[in-house]
Amino acid sequence: MGARGLDTGRVPRQKGRVITHLLHVPAAPVSRFVENIWLVRASLAQPWRQLLLPDGALVVIFNLGQPQRLCERADIRRHAVFRASWVSGQQPQPIVIEQAGSCHLAGVRFRPGGAWPLFRFSLMELTGRVVELEDIWGREAGLVREQVGEAPGDAAVLSCLERWLGHRVRHEPAPDKRVAYAAGMLQRGGTGVGRIAEETGLSHKHLVHEFTRRVGLSPKHFGRVQRLQRVIQRVGHQMTVDWADEAAAGGFYDQAHFINEFRELTGLTPTEYLTRRGPYLGYLNVA
Repeated sequence: MGARGLDTGRVPRQKGRVITHLLHVPAAPVSRFVENIWLVRASLAQPWRQLLLPDGALVVIFNLGQPQRLCERADIRRHAVFRASWVSGQQPQPIVIEQAGSCHLAGVRFRPGGAWPLFRFSLMELTGRVVELEDIWGREAGLVREQVGEAPGDAAVLSCLERWLGHRVRHEPAPDKRVAYAAGMLQRGGTGVGRIAEETGLSHKHLVHEFTRRVGLSPKHFGRVQRLQRVIQRVGHQMTVDWADEAAAGGFYDQAHFINEFRELTGLTPTEYLTRRGPYLGYLNVA
């Protein structure tokens, strides 16, 4: 839940919605663990439901506004309410969130493998789940939320989170470089986990084990999600798309293979995806 992979710098204005999005890339040593720190504020005249597509990231979120709902995809009337702070693990499938009224979120998007030193358990335990942060970090989660909420302005919120992260990672081991290398290769379109394992100096089995527990997805599934994200970024906000060309550019066997993979990861056909796009890529409107 929250700003997962939002387009940097976009401030969309739609009927009944005024949205502000800020994104900050932290300095070292935090940058070894964290891809970015973000803030979203929105004034919503009506409830806004969105389908969030898998993007290969684990996100920690502090809520400074009204509660958010995590809805069941099969029946959006069924939902869980999240009020304070939570961690959204790797999501192999899309999730549906509902926001209303005053939305004010601040979050941390971790690099693949970057969250593991702060959690110190297999991140597969969080895969496909959204979990209250206090259930994991106890009182610290509430204290950080209080500090963030007292920050005088949006920029100060981002600075507060970076200072906290700097203190938090100071005595933690750095993320595993071999896992980070493998993730980077998969993000850039590298194929063949066996070959990637050879380049890291790990056996195939050891790489799969370490990658899965430190990232929250197997290398194979992570690679599938990254391939989906590359398609989404290439398509952007184009109104007309040649899906056969996209299938070829994405390295799929043929267009049928591409459509089946797209549907499995998003729950939609590529054509349906185009009709559901919202102002942010990877965020789809839900009626």
